[in-house]
Amino acid sequence: MPFNFTKLIQPAALSAGLMLASFGAAHAADTGIYGNWVTERIQGHKVSAKVKSTLDIAKDGNISGNAGCNQYMGGMEIKGDKIKVLPGGATLMACPPALMKQDSQFHSALGKVTGWKINKGKLILTDGKNREVLRLKRA
Repeated sequence: MPFNFTKLIQPAALSAGLMLASFGAAHAADTGIYGNWVTERIQGHKVSAKVKSTLDIAKDGNISGNAGCNQYMGGMEIKGDKIKVLPGGATLMACPPALMKQDSQFHSALGKVTGWKINKGKLILTDGKNREVLRLKRA
């Protein structure tokens, strides 16, 4: 009877895939709030699929991204589940109205952030009354 190479490879491939998937999940859990995020909701409203607002949070507290039209940069002080967004800067480009609207809403919401949590893999940024102001997914 010939050797069935497929029967040997399938379990090995499955094991390797499970190990890689668990490594990815462990890595995401280890990084917590840090990393690259894409906005899904601003003040409870879905963002436009045509407009991408991003938030990149570095372990040194620097933040940057694109609010929808303009690039921005600044900082965050992160202590436990509390956040203080520090003053920053942004480009001043003019964009079509839909991009400008989301850009403005994103900056307004980011300015209200005082806390954070991860819920089902989403980064939830909250205000002083623990209300969700931004919901983001990993980029």
